[in-house]
Amino acid sequence: MAVAAGYKNVNWMRVGIKGWHKAFYAVDSDSKLFMTLMDLNQGNPSSWVVDLPEAGTLKNPTFLDIRPAARFEAGHLDRAINIPYAEMWTFENFEKLNKSKDIVLIHDDPVVSGAFAMTLRLLDYRAFILQ
Repeated sequence: MAVAAGYKNVNWMRVGIKGWHKAFYAVDSDSKLFMTLMDLNQGNPSSWVVDLPEAGTLKNPTFLDIRPAARFEAGHLDRAINIPYAEMWTFENFEKLNKSKDIVLIHDDPVVSGAFAMTLRLLDYRAFILQ
């Protein structure tokens, strides 16, 4: 059973790579994506974590709450916009984000917010994780 689940994850990752390719990232040995991944792996993702006062000092921050809509409605930061993580993966939703603004991610699970912060950084957004 675990092998089947792992296999499905590998297929999902392959679809993801095709998605990167469709987003104009080359998928070869000298690709921009590969070099950016290498740079991110050299850095310290914990430096992306900010608290609310620090988030307020960022460059015109957008507070992006990627929790499910029901969790957002139960309570959220006044300035936050909600695009649930599961719905984020469309061109239209990425178009709502402005690369000239810092993006502060809000989610209950730091693994989800960390993974999404890395994805945004790969796409040349300045993303931070609200603590």
